[in-house]
Amino acid sequence: MKKHFLAAFVILIFSVLFFSSCGNKPKYFRYDVSNYVSYIEASSDKGPGYVLPRIGEFKHLDKNNMRNLVNLISDENNLLWLKIQFILPEEFKGKDIGLFIGYLRGADLLFINNISIRQYGEFPPMENSAGFTGQYFMFSQSQLNQNGLNTILIKVWPDAFGSISTKMFLGERPDIYSTAERMTFFNSKITISFAGIMVIICFMYLFLYIVMKNYENRNVYLYFALINFFTVFFLIPFFISEIAWAKPIWFSYSLLIRLFFYGGAFTTIYFANSFILAFLRKKEHNSLFYIRLGIFVLPLIYSFTLKSTIQLSGFMPLIMIFGALQFCFSIPFLVKSIIIKETRKNSLYLLIGFAPVTTGVVLDFILKILNVNPNLPFFTIYGWQITTFIFLGSLLLRFGAMYMHNTELNTKLAEFTNHLEDVVALRTKELSEANYVLSKGLETVAHVQKNFLPPKNKSFRGWDLAISYNALDNNVSGDLYDYYFADGVLDGMGIFDVSGHGIPAGLMTILAKSIISQHFITGMNQDESISNVLKDINKSYIKEKVDVENYITGLLFRFSEFNKKDICSVEFANAGHPYPLLYKSEENEVIELKQEDQKQYGILGVEGLDVSFPPVSFRIAQDDIIICYTDGLTDCVNSKGEDFSKERIVKIIKEYHHESAIMLMNRIMDKFNDFIGREKYTDDITLMVLKRTNSKDYIEEI
Repeated sequence: MKKHFLAAFVILIFSVLFFSSCGNKPKYFRYDVSNYVSYIEASSDKGPGYVLPRIGEFKHLDKNNMRNLVNLISDENNLLWLKIQFILPEEFKGKDIGLFIGYLRGADLLFINNISIRQYGEFPPMENSAGFTGQYFMFSQSQLNQNGLNTILIKVWPDAFGSISTKMFLGERPDIYSTAERMTFFNSKITISFAGIMVIICFMYLFLYIVMKNYENRNVYLYFALINFFTVFFLIPFFISEIAWAKPIWFSYSLLIRLFFYGGAFTTIYFANSFILAFLRKKEHNSLFYIRLGIFVLPLIYSFTLKSTIQLSGFMPLIMIFGALQFCFSIPFLVKSIIIKETRKNSLYLLIGFAPVTTGVVLDFILKILNVNPNLPFFTIYGWQITTFIFLGSLLLRFGAMYMHNTELNTKLAEFTNHLEDVVALRTKELSEANYVLSKGLETVAHVQKNFLPPKNKSFRGWDLAISYNALDNNVSGDLYDYYFADGVLDGMGIFDVSGHGIPAGLMTILAKSIISQHFITGMNQDESISNVLKDINKSYIKEKVDVENYITGLLFRFSEFNKKDICSVEFANAGHPYPLLYKSEENEVIELKQEDQKQYGILGVEGLDVSFPPVSFRIAQDDIIICYTDGLTDCVNSKGEDFSKERIVKIIKEYHHESAIMLMNRIMDKFNDFIGREKYTDDITLMVLKRTNSKDYIEEI
């Protein structure tokens, strides 16, 4: 990693030196006229003929007032006229020259010696801002008095944000043009590129939000997509002059500011806070949601009541105020997350990600709101671009890390297969049947697996149990079943499916059985919910299996004692396994057992994966039947490409429900074998049939 950073740094330094040394730029003479600007206020219907005779009434324009021209007019319907007079320096005689004035975000029209030169923007009543384009005016030799006084008059609509550069100068055409283009690029054109990138990022994160349906915190992607989308709204006024052709005639400048500048700002701030709360996994209560929504909507509505752009200029500080109020709801959670050790890393990452835009906000507050230097571009925009790239880079790095992680896991799995016997042996010492597991190859593994599983058919008080257990690879199966009883009383049972086949999966069933049995018995003795028992099994399995890339799906049941009516209560939890079936004899129907109120998600054995194993409870009476199976049964296909399916099992249960558990199990497996014909199994297959019998008729086996 350090080598990559070093290489990138060397390339960067080389590029800077190369491009900075390409060619020697000619030095041009500049004549600074910023100290010779004066102004006069006039009504909007007055032209140069009215202004020229009043040259003596012009007032000197102080550089501080250049930053906010709107302060110079007493009536918002009036316009300003700026005057610059100069005698042509010797360096410019006989040349075409120009005047650079920076940018006037309102509208302006320039006259040189009473000759109209060029206009930027549109004047009221159909006003339209010139935007952030670098403004310049070119004069030919014939338009200039080569030896006498030259008079420049600029008619200005200062609007809400009108300002001119404090460094206005006359210069030669190449110098004027390149200076203006450079300003246009950094203040306007580059913003279009930013907007295009943000649209792409918006669609990327929307795609992630759509496809990652099972990711609990996927709202992070939605909020970040919306942040980018509404940031584009906010940026439109900054480059509207570059796409003036797309602006409808009826779309006024004040509406543009309200809808895009203020609307985009408030909406972006709102979703930025939503993103922070989601990133910190802070669930937003209804009261907090409505308060934040009110802080977002109310000032936005108020902005639409302001009639003029001058009134809108006074509204800009409210963006800071209401934005700060929004962040009052997210910053405390961020600080708290930094204090807590477990959440500190992600919180610091979030803080670093937003550092550039935070710095930009502070700089803009100082430069714009405090009027230190409003001519500089909005640093918040550049800061936000950096923040966006940081989070985009994070996304790419996460995908890269995920790829590298998977590669490493595959490598470790290949290495681990060679010494898997030693790892499993550490956990199977307690099993007397497995003292020599993994030392004699495939035959030994199959023998041990066969011995540690309990008998397939068993009767208990009030229960009749039958199990079909079929391995795909040479009697070594990745399926696992177990049941737990004492003194003829069935306390619980489980069915599990380890991913994969053959020896690796078979060995992991040995490890899993020990963990599951231990936690089931402990949970029953401590009266722990079956949901928590599964969660404890998940944690222990992740810890004990080291870096093996195996996972498990399964069902775990727990049974209560029979009441006076011979009815038993059943509680079970599901870890990503096919839903069990329940035949209700009284209604003569088969139903799937699943949790309706809470969402079940997750499997056993995947580190970092959120899981939810909500318990399912029901009552079971005499002649009711519970059927559990692994997906190898329903997913197996015949020569026609048809799978056996759950529906076929349901049909068989309804037809043969009156038979014993072992007979019903045989019926299902016979139908299954007839269905697949000569086709081979594609997975391990386990089927468990548990039928309720009369608990009073039970005779304990000898």
